[in-house]
Amino acid sequence: MKDCMKKIYSQENVKSILVIKLRYLGDVVVSTPVFEALRHHYPKASIAALVSEGTEAMLTDNPNVDRIFVLKRDNNPIIDLTKQLGLIAKLRKVRFDLALELTNNDRGATYSFLSGAKRRLGYRSKRVKCLDRHLLFTDLVRAHKGTHIVDRHLQMIEHLGHTPLSKAPSLYVTKEDEASCEVLLSNNDLSREDNFVVLHPILKAKYRAWRIEEYAKLCDYIYDTFGIPTIMVSGPSSDEVSFVDTIAQLSTSSPINLGGRLSLKQLVALISRATLFIGIDSGPMHIAAAVKTPLVAIFGPQNPQRWGPWGDGHIVVQKSWDCVPCRKKGCDNKGIMSLCLEKLSVEEVIPAIDRQMGKMKPGIN
Repeated sequence: MKDCMKKIYSQENVKSILVIKLRYLGDVVVSTPVFEALRHHYPKASIAALVSEGTEAMLTDNPNVDRIFVLKRDNNPIIDLTKQLGLIAKLRKVRFDLALELTNNDRGATYSFLSGAKRRLGYRSKRVKCLDRHLLFTDLVRAHKGTHIVDRHLQMIEHLGHTPLSKAPSLYVTKEDEASCEVLLSNNDLSREDNFVVLHPILKAKYRAWRIEEYAKLCDYIYDTFGIPTIMVSGPSSDEVSFVDTIAQLSTSSPINLGGRLSLKQLVALISRATLFIGIDSGPMHIAAAVKTPLVAIFGPQNPQRWGPWGDGHIVVQKSWDCVPCRKKGCDNKGIMSLCLEKLSVEEVIPAIDRQMGKMKPGIN
């Protein structure tokens, strides 16, 4: 059986590969080790990705990805259907030999099947129904319970009979992106040699966010203790921009407010330059881990064993209550508020900041 599988997944039989990850920014970041492993074991194959609109920047300029298909949605059902049919036609035209569905949902399974790939790998869940997305795959991979999402993804590579080359997520920026970041810093009176902290405090999932007042206190503590500024970043939505604007108004240390003003590539370049990253469980947190910027992650109801920052030296701050992590979308399960974050004080976060800053280069007190 193993010999048969090796033949099926040999370099001779796998010349075109599709990797599907239809979720959010951080999900795409932590999928990048899969592309690296595929490139290593199938060096002559054409490797494509199918991702949701708004996340594709996490794979652009990646030498392990030859082509990126983007799933675009529309509120108009007729326009939306037209877009989906057009995308399916483009996928089928490639004639993929292999598809890896990393999303683990019905939409990803459907696109895997409709892509026309000869072999289609998906995750096996405990409950398999008679009419179920599992029927859309040729191979089912049982994910090990309690593993980090990076390890979960790489079980696909192990199913193919290969050993992952690396487990570390990776991101790529161009010289133009780096130059754009330099201009941003210069416009805020920061040079290449200056230290600064990047703070990402909010995203659309508000139940993951800490309190505005505590963020303001943290910015002031960093400036008063270490003498370096905090640069605040956020997505472009009005709610997120308003959130960081309020932090800036409450803080006495005048943090630099770039909320909603950065492209994703500029964000990657900025975080890679930072002395320290502080943020919630989000895409920017995974970006910081991928570019190896030391970080402090503030977690609420999420499970850091599965979704924490990948790599050594990062610190997760989370309440040690019996109900944490509950993995719910807030205490009301409606995405509004998490008591474990509401009750988290700045005094509980400061020791993690001190510990990380103590590892930094000389000159930071």
